[in-house]
Amino acid sequence: MRKILLALLGLTIFVGLSTAVRAQSEGKAELSLVDAQGFPTVVALLDVFDAQGQPVTGLQPEDLTILEDGIPHPVTGLTVSTPPAQIVVAVNPGPALAVRDAEGIERFERVSEVVAGWARARSLDNPDDLSLITIAGPLITHAEPDDFAVSITSFKPDFQSTTPNVQSLVIALNTVNETTPLPGMKRAILLITPHTEEPNIDLTLSAVAEQALDSKVRIFVWLIDADLYFNSPSAIAFKALALQTGGSYFAYSGKEPFPDLESYFAPLRHLYSLSYDSMQTTSGEHLLAVDVQTASGKITSNNYSFSLDVQPPNPILVVPPGQIVRQAPPDDPFNAEMLLPLQQELEIIIEFPDNHPRPLTRTTLYINGIPVAQNDTEPFDQFIWDLSQLNENGVHELVVEAVDSLGLSKASMVFPITVTVIQPPTGAQAFLTKYRTWVAFGAIMLAGGTLAYILYSARLRPKPRGERQEARKRRNDPVTQPVAIPQAEAPTKGNQARRLPWMRPGKLQDAPAYLMEIGSEGEPLISHPIPLVEKETILGTDPTQVKNILDHPSIAALHARLHRMDGNDYLLVDNDTVAGTWVNYDPIPKEGRILKHGDMIHFGKLMYRFELKKPPAEIEPTITFEVPSE
Repeated sequence: MRKILLALLGLTIFVGLSTAVRAQSEGKAELSLVDAQGFPTVVALLDVFDAQGQPVTGLQPEDLTILEDGIPHPVTGLTVSTPPAQIVVAVNPGPALAVRDAEGIERFERVSEVVAGWARARSLDNPDDLSLITIAGPLITHAEPDDFAVSITSFKPDFQSTTPNVQSLVIALNTVNETTPLPGMKRAILLITPHTEEPNIDLTLSAVAEQALDSKVRIFVWLIDADLYFNSPSAIAFKALALQTGGSYFAYSGKEPFPDLESYFAPLRHLYSLSYDSMQTTSGEHLLAVDVQTASGKITSNNYSFSLDVQPPNPILVVPPGQIVRQAPPDDPFNAEMLLPLQQELEIIIEFPDNHPRPLTRTTLYINGIPVAQNDTEPFDQFIWDLSQLNENGVHELVVEAVDSLGLSKASMVFPITVTVIQPPTGAQAFLTKYRTWVAFGAIMLAGGTLAYILYSARLRPKPRGERQEARKRRNDPVTQPVAIPQAEAPTKGNQARRLPWMRPGKLQDAPAYLMEIGSEGEPLISHPIPLVEKETILGTDPTQVKNILDHPSIAALHARLHRMDGNDYLLVDNDTVAGTWVNYDPIPKEGRILKHGDMIHFGKLMYRFELKKPPAEIEPTITFEVPSE
């Protein structure tokens, strides 16, 4: 009966997998994260995979066609990025993982070495977001590769007393379904598990597979067990789970070579970002898809629904004048042929109520319903209203219209402007007033001529002889001549050069104690010592949380704290790290340890010596001579 059930289960899984393989025989394209904030330019993320699930590379914009509500549009931009992946490693403990090989090494230890080695190799590249999950919950989440490698190699559960189940897989799926740290990150789970005798395992894993497919999470399964269980019901169900979610399955009994983990996760780090110019003119929900032309044929992506708010532009007149007065120029008030002003400048602003600014194609000024000015190019926000034909009083209605690149148009509210025309005066009085300048000039010229004649006639009469002699005497008398007094030059004050005050540089404050890095033989290394000036000195690798960075894989993000106490005593406390903190080759207790001058400190694999600026005086030994008793 057991064999019959296994055969039926295998047949069901085979049929399901065959259907999935046929559906992906031409590859797959997945559209996600459509962003219409920059409408009419729309941006979306696209994944394209071939029939083997590998990313299709080398696509060009002409290979893609946008289908917006079924209407094709060309792609205007296409870029490729390699975002990191979000990967969760789930460990399902069981006795099979503790079985040792001929060298005395447990199966799980072999597995953890492979996984940790892959993680360390990724630390130099764009680091993935890594988490480690067990049946008890998360051990480390959203970690960098080095920290993850330390965590998985330090994980030593009691495999012998644990019954395998799928609890760690469920926790891993919930963890990976949380919001990704970066948009567009793909997600995957690596399940490390022995076989399990859990009842209805096929139904349980089928529900997990459905949830993983909805969340677009790939599940990779490593079955770690004796080859006797490679065809057990749970093994078959685990294999189906991996293949249904786009992952891979591997069985390890202790002899098989491990697959390359990077081949699992490399396809998760390839992503296209495309953009196109939308021509939507209506608000609401719209469907977006992409036709991809590959070497093996055309692939059509999924339909992605996105919402859009589209409204026509709203033109507004900027405080136009309420009244315009036309009259003759001030310098020619009787000129009835030229009334000023001849034109009126008008300015508008164009708002986009949908918060999607876009280019304009036309703005038009209407006066009393008749277009009088139009802009087909920049600037669209300025008009010149010709007033030369307005010679009568009247009220005129102004309206402006704006048309955008989508063809949407809207007219402004009606704005009335009163035009008042003042005609210059006419008749005899107007003539005299108009030519009053010439009349006045003629009168002045006549009066001036008369006065000049009178003066000239008076000058022609000769003066008496006595008056002429007296005038000559005054001109020749040196006493009465004017004397020119030279003006003394005002003294000029030169610019005095300013001298900047001399700023003496402040002396650096000497620290009362230092941490000096030393080598394995106790020799000082060529590096700057760490001055201990603050009340608390934090040491670690996280530059966002510590000032003193210790750059080594064995150092934790927050590794140790050094407290400066009263009396210049220093208390060293470990931050519950994996590698620990040691003083003189002894691990420090949980409450910390008071340092002494010359103490040798190990932070992980880095070694430092604690030195005081003013070390205590060395006590010389006292030699006492004893007289032997007789």
